Amino acid sequence: QWKLWRVEMNARVPLPQDLPDRCRAAFTSSSIYVSVLQKEVVCELSAMGLQSKEEVLLPSGYHLDVLVQVDGQNVGIEVDGPSHFIKRKPTGKTMLKQRQIVSIDRVRIVSVPFWEWDGFGDDRGAKRRYLRSKLET
Repeated sequence: QWKLWRVEMNARVPLPQDLPDRCRAAFTSSSIYVSVLQKEVVCELSAMGLQSKEEVLLPSGYHLDVLVQVDGQNVGIEVDGPSHFIKRKPTGKTMLKQRQIVSIDRVRIVSVPFWEWDGFGDDRGAKRRYLRSKLET
């Protein structure tokens, strides 16, 4: 996080020479968990004819849940379960990740909150329309 902050803010604060590499290694080595919700979103993207990549490691060190191309532009999809929210407002960690991906990696982010997705129940057509509207915005 410190290194990303330095890049984002163009800060010139020196660090011990080996520390940035150790920090990046720790940051990028976090375990990856693909939720059922994420699998459902990827399934619907595929049904829409979109090829997606899951758990993409970005140059910043963040992992994107899903990456798709829309009109030649990369769009990151974050499938956000309950741990990403407090009373349906994004946590600071979630906001920081999204802000830094946009700022550093130059990837537009679309969030799919669990309660919006769950609200469609088994209506796959509604889920596809929802995703289409999110990706077109």
